[in-house]
Amino acid sequence: MLAYTLRRLAIALPTLLLITVVVFAVVKLAPGNPFSFSQSSSERAVARMERGDYEALLARYGLDKPWYVQYWRWLKGAARGSFGDSFTERRPVSEVFFGGPGSPAAEGGPPSLASKLIRRALDSKVGATLFLNLLSLFLIVCCAVPLGIYAAVHKGGGVDKASGVLLYGLYALPNFWVAVLLILLFGVTLKVLPIYGMHSDGAGSMGAAAYLFDALKHAVLPAVCLAYGSLAFMARFSRGALLDVLHHDYIRTARAKGLPERLVVLRHGLRNAMIPFITLFGLLLPELVAGSVIIETIFAWPGLGQMYVKAIYTRDYPLILAESLLGAVMVLAGTLAADLGYAAADPRMRRA
Repeated sequence: MLAYTLRRLAIALPTLLLITVVVFAVVKLAPGNPFSFSQSSSERAVARMERGDYEALLARYGLDKPWYVQYWRWLKGAARGSFGDSFTERRPVSEVFFGGPGSPAAEGGPPSLASKLIRRALDSKVGATLFLNLLSLFLIVCCAVPLGIYAAVHKGGGVDKASGVLLYGLYALPNFWVAVLLILLFGVTLKVLPIYGMHSDGAGSMGAAAYLFDALKHAVLPAVCLAYGSLAFMARFSRGALLDVLHHDYIRTARAKGLPERLVVLRHGLRNAMIPFITLFGLLLPELVAGSVIIETIFAWPGLGQMYVKAIYTRDYPLILAESLLGAVMVLAGTLAADLGYAAADPRMRRA
């Protein structure tokens, strides 16, 4: 197992390095620069600024150097855990990711330990995005697997047919369009759920439980938009995997021994059908984080996704590169975890 892990790490590290090269090249090839007042033409932007001031800004941030020198400097800093300072936030990138936003919600709360921990976890870009995506992952697991099991056990029944039509329909709907419909229905027409932000006005005076419940209420609509596509796919996948297992000889043997159908399905069928899920679950969270870029922007959710869009518009190179690196690390870590989990569950993978 150790040799297999080392082989996977040996593949992951060059892949990560190649990803950083590609992202850096794409960022540098984009028109404009962080100090352009116009996104259409850098020369017109420079004309509005004194040439000396413009060149001084480029020199201060090292943007007057060749691209390979800039990349080497960034790579050395990233290896030390330093990603530079954000051009727009005027503070280190790590502080932007993990520091609080400095809002009244983070300053005016009660001084209890629980409240401090909850606020510190939620009031950062990384914390806000993880909170939203973990809630989406919870919805996917709690809904998709039971629905898939029920549809597989009652194959050809009314629930199986209805869920197939509904889930395939959900999978085909774009999440940004569904987000607009949910906003119109639950936020504008029914007015039962908030449609933007992460906290209500006056959240700074709430206790720990009320503060967390307020964040959950704001997260319902964006979490549903993130979850429904993966939920539809996972439910149909779990149905197919379980149906494939239920035709094996050991399932017929278990039934011949007189075991209850519930034990046959859950103990013998589901445990073996879950092996293919290891790969899917390893990539599910990175996929959700990548999908949250659009959803966070639509719902004004103060996480990494909304910050990424803002960084692209403002050409904030340190933020773009750091968040792209974070996404690449999450994908590679998920892939590695899935490979190791699959190897642990199936010894044939280790021998191969």
